[in-house]
Amino acid sequence: MCHQHPIDETIVLSMNDGAGITTVPVPGRRCPACLERGDTVWVIPGKCCPVCGTPVS
Repeated sequence: MCHQHPIDETIVLSMNDGAGITTVPVPGRRCPACLERGDTVWVIPGKCCPVCGTPVS
C-alpha cells in the first residue's frame, strides 16, 4: 500500500521576476475507486491514492 501525499501542482520559486512564485500544473488522474464512491481524488499516475491506497496508472 502506498502512502503518498496528493500533489496537484508544483511550486517553482524564482528570483528573477517580480511575481516570486509560479505554479506549474502536474498531470494527474482521478482515483477510480474513490470516483465510484462519489469522491474526486487526484493522483499522480504511477502512484497510489492517498485516501484508499488504490494504485493509479
